[in-house]
Amino acid sequence: MDVIEQRFEEGEWVRIVNCRLAGCSGYIVRYDPEDHTYKLMLTKDSNGRPTVKSQWINADYVMKDRLRDEDELLALIDHALDMNDKEWFMELTAQLPEELPF
Repeated sequence: MDVIEQRFEEGEWVRIVNCRLAGCSGYIVRYDPEDHTYKLMLTKDSNGRPTVKSQWINADYVMKDRLRDEDELLALIDHALDMNDKEWFMELTAQLPEELPF
């Protein structure tokens, strides 16, 4: 029986496991099927502190995560703007609370 490989889509939130960057989290920017790697935009370091870092990482070290706070949602909104993806931007902004903390 073959193992079905789970492939993450652009914009999905993930966290890194079982390597030197374990505990970091961010979202998928791109997938390279030849190298079996993901380009991630990291938004939290392994200690939970905010960071902004682009990183390629082997797909074996990437695990699905969930949005945990508004900062992460705002980071995805920024990415939707960068990608000029109006539909995704509208979906994400609909998840914002009525009053923003800034």
